[in-house]
Amino acid sequence: MGQAFRATWQRLALFALAYAALSWVSLRVGAGGTQMTPMWPPAGLMAAGVLLLDAAPLWMVFVAAFVGQRLSVNPFALPSPASVVLVGAACLEGWLARMVIRQVSGGIPRFARVRDSLGLFVGALVAVTLSGMVAGMVRADSVAAFRHSFVNWTVGGGLAILMVTPFLLAWLRPRPEADLAIRARAVEAAVLLALTVGAAYAAFRGLPLTDAIDVPPYALIGPLLWGALRFGARGVTLLMLAIALIATPLQLVSPEAVLGGDTPEVRLLRLQLFLAFMSATGLLLASALSEQRAAAAAETRAVEAMLESERRLQQAQKLEAVGQLAGGVAHDFNNILAAMSLQAQELRESPRLTAAEGRTVGELQEAVQRAASLTRQLLLFSRRQVREDREVDLGALVTTLGGMLRRLLPESIVLAVRVPEVPLRVQGDHSMLEQVVMNLVVNARDALPRGGVVEVTLAREPRGPDALMAGGEALAPGSYAVLRVHDTGTGIAAAHQAQLFEPFFTTKAPGEGTGLGLSTVFGIARQHHGYVRLVSSSLGGTTFEFAIPALGEEARAAQGAPGAGGGDDAAGATAAAVAAANADAASAATRFAANAAAANAVAAGTPTRADAEAAREASLTILLVEDDPGVRRMIERLLRREGWRVVVAENAQEVFAQWDRLPPVDLLITDLVLTGGMGGVEMAAQLLARAPALQVVYTSGYDPGYGEHGVAMVPGVNFVAKPFTATALLDVVRRRVATPS
Repeated sequence: MGQAFRATWQRLALFALAYAALSWVSLRVGAGGTQMTPMWPPAGLMAAGVLLLDAAPLWMVFVAAFVGQRLSVNPFALPSPASVVLVGAACLEGWLARMVIRQVSGGIPRFARVRDSLGLFVGALVAVTLSGMVAGMVRADSVAAFRHSFVNWTVGGGLAILMVTPFLLAWLRPRPEADLAIRARAVEAAVLLALTVGAAYAAFRGLPLTDAIDVPPYALIGPLLWGALRFGARGVTLLMLAIALIATPLQLVSPEAVLGGDTPEVRLLRLQLFLAFMSATGLLLASALSEQRAAAAAETRAVEAMLESERRLQQAQKLEAVGQLAGGVAHDFNNILAAMSLQAQELRESPRLTAAEGRTVGELQEAVQRAASLTRQLLLFSRRQVREDREVDLGALVTTLGGMLRRLLPESIVLAVRVPEVPLRVQGDHSMLEQVVMNLVVNARDALPRGGVVEVTLAREPRGPDALMAGGEALAPGSYAVLRVHDTGTGIAAAHQAQLFEPFFTTKAPGEGTGLGLSTVFGIARQHHGYVRLVSSSLGGTTFEFAIPALGEEARAAQGAPGAGGGDDAAGATAAAVAAANADAASAATRFAANAAAANAVAAGTPTRADAEAAREASLTILLVEDDPGVRRMIERLLRREGWRVVVAENAQEVFAQWDRLPPVDLLITDLVLTGGMGGVEMAAQLLARAPALQVVYTSGYDPGYGEHGVAMVPGVNFVAKPFTATALLDVVRRRVATPS
């Protein structure tokens, strides 16, 4: 507060001194001793002062002007009533100019719009007309004297507002782009100023270009146009002051005035009209050109923004199409892997298998697992891998990973991790977010074959709708957790940047990468309603930015509230899903008890619990619905090998066609995605309507949460993900048919 107060008083003191200096010069330095000047510069200073000194009350500005006026004459003498009224008229002129200019221009003019110049013109006209009436009445004792005083006041003050005020407004206000233009074109500016001074001297001195051609004064519009084009309002106002300084003595003192006039008063009036016309023309040109340039720049930015949005949309649509293709390929590939996995396990359990053959089969199973890992990454990219949401402290996650990340990096690479001191919490899948950090750091490591620095930084930053999510939609405005991973490598070529997030795209040598690292990060960003992008890539290295919504204190409180989806509630939701998945098993106790009773009627003695379970399993009838022939055959063989009765079908149409002829079915094993138009969930719902005691086990090459099916699917309880082992499937089957606890 103290600094602002001191700065205001300093500006007021400078204003008073400038007002005094301009008043003293205007009163004592006339053209050739004639005491005649074309304008009253203090009037222009007053108009600029009340506009620029907006931090100070108007009465302070007026007091400073009064002090300046007294300093310019006799500061020790008491002011006469007439001088006080004249200063009051000058203050009235400044107040009117300020009010009208701000009203018409919409603020302090920057002469970047035609409206700014028009505001100055209208403000000058209104201000000098009303204040001139006051001054004329004070200084005149007759109508002729009033008219003479009114004209001198209005024309001189108006010209000062047209020339001095815009000069001060243009040069005293910070304009970085204008300063840069003048510094960059300093030689051009000097040449233009020298040319203008020379042309003004030639025009008003009457020096001919040739014997027959004189330099007309209005030819000076050419340099003004040059100044307006290249330097805007600053160039125009500077050139006009230079023209006024050259033209005033030559027009008023020279025996042959170029602008004509028999008397000094007429010469002065013609000079004033000439300067007013030239100044108004130059300001209008500068404002119009600036407005046109601004409109063109805005249009260019709009076109560039539209093109960028179209590019992002096309990229998002391309990645979406690639994601759908990748998800479909991963699903079909998982079916193939499921058959391979079951066949490999069946081979390995063969008693006739030699040790060498067993090792070969083991290698085959390992290859299947590696392929399954790749398909999981494809499903993640295509958003068909469902996340397990809970509250995660991203800073703690990055810090915890720091030790493992350092083990991933060779000694030639320095890892720098910077996280905020306060927790930065997000709602997301913990393992997915770990994978983001790992993938980005590994990607940075691979960019530093000769060593360097990898920087991992985390911060909370605001984001607005101008940014786009990974899916191409507008980003919800708010606070985001922003993770940046920077390396000091050689950067990424511009030709490769558009393909960075596509699956299987890699710039590494064959065999050195799968090309799924960044595409996996892209898929995780989409699932978390955030984005990942390449922020910078040059000879100085590469920076990737990953951002997802951060939780605020209110959101964290809501997360911890009963019934909200917080960290503990995530576990509760899982438990609820397990309970829901087992609920229908409890309702089947009667049917399985009947099967057990039938088995016990044949057996002698009191049956044990193991005997009851064995009897239930022995009488088990399973309906297997799988559209992939290879997988269907392997699962059927596996189930029959356990001694169960198995009925197979390819799709829902086959099931309904033979349902009434089937023996009572205890368990349905179905793929989620089937041929024929009806999926496994819809088919199971219709079968449960006919047989409420039916147990269901779902399988799929997709994640269990993919799609809107309305059924709680819990891996290991009522869902088996492809590719699966025989043990995993049999465990789930036995769990579904076991007597509920």
